[in-house]
Amino acid sequence: MSMLHSLWQAAVLVLLYSLIEKSLQHRFTPLQKRNLLFVSLAVQTILLFVTFCMYYFNVENDFTESVITQTVSDFLSANSIHIITPWLFAGYILTISYKMIKTLYDWYSFKSGFTAGLQKPDVDLKLFTALKSAQFGISKKVQLWYSNTINTPLTFGFIKPVIVLPVALVNQLSLTQAETLILHELTHIKANDYLLNWFLLIGENVFFFNPFIISLCKKIRLEREKYCDINVMAFNYAPLTYAETLLQAQQVKHYQVQYQLAAVGKKQELLQRIQFFTNTKNQLRIQQNHFAVPVFTGLFILVLLSTLFFQYSIVKSKIPIAAVTVSPANDYTAADKFVSTIIENLTDEKLKAIEAAVEKQQPEIEKHIKTLAPLIKEISTKAMALADEINNNYIVPAALEENDASKQIVVREQESGSKNALVKVYTVAFKNGQWVLRPEWKLAAKETGAADSLHSIDTSAPLPESQTAY
Repeated sequence: MSMLHSLWQAAVLVLLYSLIEKSLQHRFTPLQKRNLLFVSLAVQTILLFVTFCMYYFNVENDFTESVITQTVSDFLSANSIHIITPWLFAGYILTISYKMIKTLYDWYSFKSGFTAGLQKPDVDLKLFTALKSAQFGISKKVQLWYSNTINTPLTFGFIKPVIVLPVALVNQLSLTQAETLILHELTHIKANDYLLNWFLLIGENVFFFNPFIISLCKKIRLEREKYCDINVMAFNYAPLTYAETLLQAQQVKHYQVQYQLAAVGKKQELLQRIQFFTNTKNQLRIQQNHFAVPVFTGLFILVLLSTLFFQYSIVKSKIPIAAVTVSPANDYTAADKFVSTIIENLTDEKLKAIEAAVEKQQPEIEKHIKTLAPLIKEISTKAMALADEINNNYIVPAALEENDASKQIVVREQESGSKNALVKVYTVAFKNGQWVLRPEWKLAAKETGAADSLHSIDTSAPLPESQTAY
């Protein structure tokens, strides 16, 4: 259910982001877009956790019950849902585990083989990296290396950031073009993109089934690269020179693992980036890494969803139901009045609620019935033997002698140490020269807890002579 809820939640988040993007247009910078998208992903993660807790701790929610539960129930029965969902959840957990293990394995393999094929960079580019790193305000020491084992410029490491340029690409670039790539990677380091990229990967793995989240993650990567491109343009490099550099990097690039921050991605995204930074209207000043606007916008989104989603009331831990005390035959009228009051108060809405609760608990009820089947059979056999004995020996019940007008026997059973009680009423009739014991009705009063969906007053219609209800 939490997975199903995440679909409409993510759809609302993507819709709100699109509305904000359309309304702000050029005033909405790539950095602000990236930050807002990250906040939206964080909000969705929180909503998934809260939704799971609501269902796990049995929190009632009218909105979710009416929208999601009813929609699912229209397609699948309660039995089908209880059979399918454990398998779906098991497959979901296995898929997430596989994706995370594969990502960690790729990261470990890269770290293990990173030192192989490293070469010292040119002194000019090394000094340029140190100078611009200080100009960016990066307090950590940034290392620059060449490598003949990679095929795209990339950055990795958070505590000790490293910029790696492929030897095959550097040999085709001029010094100015190589500087643009270094500036691009320094922007990633300044924006802490390596650390945020892990959060992005986890979000993609957790919500791999959600097309809205996948779309949101793609937008994050695109806006992240646009922000780096704009920073390069802020250092007065020619847009065409930088575009040519990215195109050359694209030609030598093949596959890189996800956790790396590569300067080039898919061809379609690269085309969008080049169109963006070559447009003079988009060549903005360097934006500081402020989260104020995205954070406040994300809080607004969270509050908006809360007003829609968290209209709930927590079920009390225990709701005691008073036990019904009915004495033998002379107090039958009190029990009858009590039953009549219950029946009169059963409105259509309450009946529908009872039917829904019974349907929801049907698999559990069937399970308990199977467990109690031997006991039910034994009790039924003993009851029939008792009826035969009464018929054969013409035993006149004591209650009949005390209250001959009613000709009824009232049996009250109560469990020791609890308030659970069971009242059974039998009618004794003289038929064909024999006394016949006929079940009339049964009243059960049961103490229930928060796990019970149907509060515990169970009334049944008059039973046939040959049947006994349990």
